[in-house]
Amino acid sequence: MKKMIALITALMMVLSLTACFGSSSTDSTADEAKAADISAYDDDFEGLLSYITDNNSGCMEQEIYYGILGADNGKRVIFNNNPYVEIYDFSSVVDSAATADSADPAKAKEILADIKDDGKFKPMADGIEMTAVITDSGKYVIAWDASRGFDYEKKVATDEVKAKW
Repeated sequence: MKKMIALITALMMVLSLTACFGSSSTDSTADEAKAADISAYDDDFEGLLSYITDNNSGCMEQEIYYGILGADNGKRVIFNNNPYVEIYDFSSVVDSAATADSADPAKAKEILADIKDDGKFKPMADGIEMTAVITDSGKYVIAWDASRGFDYEKKVATDEVKAKW
């Protein structure tokens, strides 16, 4: 009787592990369907953030200090295997609406110029250099640490994302 219970328990464990680690083709089909519906997202910072998190499984948003870059808003999106992107909103600087309440319009313009020049910038003087793209509107920056093994350009900073935002 004990052998039978042990055998059933072992079989249940194997089946549960198979369910956890198995993959199905419906996951990729669902991801493609989500990615195809980019028009359903608003053309603002929240829409961009939602699109990125909705189209990459296992994401977690994290607050960041975007003000030191002169940005209006910013978030870090951490993916399930620990690579991340940082998304910054420079709308007020681009729209020439920078006011005394803006974090630092001069710093924002410096960051945007660095990215336009060579596709990189340093968020902090002693920090890591990040690879970045500016969306076609010029308002949003998507930045990442390129030393990580994650295909940011195919999964996050796609041509469709840059064109939409």
